[in-house]
Amino acid sequence: MSFLKHYTLKYTPLSPIHIGTGDSYEPTNYVIDDDTLYEFDTGAAVAALTENDRAQLSKIVSARPDTQMLKAVQKFFYDRREALKPWAVNAIPVLDGVVRLYEDRVGKSANREADGKQVINRLEIDRTAYNPVNRQPVLFGSSVKGAIRTALLDKINAGARARPNERKGLHEFQGRLLKYCDPERGRLQLELDPLRLISFSDAIWQQETNLPTSQVFLAVNRKKSPVVNQEGKLRQAMGENLYQILECVPACYARTFSGQLNLQSVGSDNHRALPAAELRFTAEEIAQACNLFYLPILTAERKLMQERNYLHGGWNQTLTEILALNQDKLKTGKAFVLRVGRHSGADSVTVSGARNGNIKIIKGKGQQPGYADSPKTLWLAAQTKEQRTDLLPFGWVLVEIEADISAAKASPELAELCASQQHDARRWAEKQVRQKAELQAKRREAEQRREREETERHRQAELAAQAERERLAKEEADRLRQQSMTPEQLQIDGLKQKLQEKQAANAREQIGGPLYSELRELIGGAAAWPAEDKAGLHNVGRDILKFIGAEGNKKAKELLKTLQ
Repeated sequence: MSFLKHYTLKYTPLSPIHIGTGDSYEPTNYVIDDDTLYEFDTGAAVAALTENDRAQLSKIVSARPDTQMLKAVQKFFYDRREALKPWAVNAIPVLDGVVRLYEDRVGKSANREADGKQVINRLEIDRTAYNPVNRQPVLFGSSVKGAIRTALLDKINAGARARPNERKGLHEFQGRLLKYCDPERGRLQLELDPLRLISFSDAIWQQETNLPTSQVFLAVNRKKSPVVNQEGKLRQAMGENLYQILECVPACYARTFSGQLNLQSVGSDNHRALPAAELRFTAEEIAQACNLFYLPILTAERKLMQERNYLHGGWNQTLTEILALNQDKLKTGKAFVLRVGRHSGADSVTVSGARNGNIKIIKGKGQQPGYADSPKTLWLAAQTKEQRTDLLPFGWVLVEIEADISAAKASPELAELCASQQHDARRWAEKQVRQKAELQAKRREAEQRREREETERHRQAELAAQAERERLAKEEADRLRQQSMTPEQLQIDGLKQKLQEKQAANAREQIGGPLYSELRELIGGAAAWPAEDKAGLHNVGRDILKFIGAEGNKKAKELLKTLQ
């Protein structure tokens, strides 16, 4: 007998799924252009910028890290989105409402607080769980197991209310149902928890098409019941202007995730460290418990959304056909429906009976929260924050169980049904293919420009280094030469260098200037100089007269004759 039973699980997202990790897209490492979010690595993307741009960015980030600096950084990247797009490490489709929100707010303040401080639009987009190597989404095994645990607890509880001393969702309640907690002593024996015999691997993305792996939605809050005023007219309820920006796994991608279910088989039924025999669940029992719990919730939610005119009709029809296609599998425990991730709703994450009167209801500002049997609102996936029709629920997934890994092949009927909801995704993907060559060409151009800049920078640095070497060599040669000079020769050499500096600078000087004045002073004290030094001073004086245009000046000529 095998110690472990292995099953392949194929996951088909039925609606948008967001499994949060605390990670997000920041407006300093993405730009949105047209209908696409382009994610880039800030360090690598610097290569896309010109030298002037890099200098400007450096100046911006060197400022005090306040609201103004953050707005300036946002605007800097937004204004250079065309240059940054070729360097994107990831591109995902963005719905219209998110695009407008981004364009209206990037680099701007949302509003002001009571004290006048600006509130910056950081425009973070919560990321769904993903593989950091290939940036493809994943479904965490822990998320799947948590949802299944709720379904199993609900089946065992059979609608009974929790006992007064039990804290719902913690060990007092769960431990009693799963028989790993002594209700009298409150002593935990976690080795008796039957779910320790069940493990789920993270489910990895397996779509081979070029369709987008994720999509950015707005999550909007909508009332389950209509809100009317005193005259009985419908009005917008408090909270219905709430929204969040979420990256989600798209709906209706056939068998797009693949993972494993492992069931641990144990020997003795009487061992004290083993879970109760009746709680050692088979794969079929797990599937049936999930269907018993989640299918009625899905049915009720669709009905409610239809009544409130929220539901996307085309998606609802496709979902009906997908469930009908898998009807036999759902009945026999070969497939099950599950709800995972953010905005699954309190009904989907709490146990029937135990939730009665314990769903926390957040009220208006300054009001204490209340409690009810069921949540009063739905969080739904939308294209715009004002949208009230053609909305989708979050978190629904179809899971198919295959005992034989080789048998886990895609269902053509399922793929065909899902394809009916992929028209927008396919158009986006086709546009990305068309743009790919253009973006690659822009990147090559930017890389070539950067190479030219680097080459020129190296050349200039080498020229500067060579000039510095020559300057030092000249200084050393002058020092050695001057060491062998007499005091008279040093004075002549100093005057000669000043003349050369004037000539190199193309300066202008007249007979009353400093050169001629110094020449006259030296000649005045040169009466006792050796004849050789007088001759040297005469030559320099002649050059100075020529430089200042005084070759024909009688007094200057007479001055030079005194050296002969």
